[in-house]
Amino acid sequence: MILTIETALRGAADILRDRIAPAVDDTFVGETARLAGMLLRMNADWVDDAAAIRVAENAVLRALFADARSVVSDASLAARLAEAAQSGDPGLRVSELDRESNRLRGLLTDLHLHVEASDRSFDQRIWRLLEDFEAARAPR
Repeated sequence: MILTIETALRGAADILRDRIAPAVDDTFVGETARLAGMLLRMNADWVDDAAAIRVAENAVLRALFADARSVVSDASLAARLAEAAQSGDPGLRVSELDRESNRLRGLLTDLHLHVEASDRSFDQRIWRLLEDFEAARAPR
């Protein structure tokens, strides 16, 4: 087995839950150990999902930008949307994906401001997309 951050976190969580918490006589300390184990497991899930979630979100944003060009009247914004729609992720490190996600989300804010008053259906599409993003990032 290859030791990864994910497997290390899960292993520590299992030890806290299965061996340490049951062996502690103090109820508060035992429950604290279980809580720490649960937090470690949540972090392991985050590590496992981090890149996939960001790659998927960035792809959805780029597809939205490609579709948005037809509803945007501002030439400068339309050009920025076209460029972003054709862009790609700079790498698979979470820090790289986060920088790209922040760039795309900044453009999403500009797009949302533009369509909020002029295109109700596109405005609602953006809100649904944001809800989907939050749901995908919620702890398992």
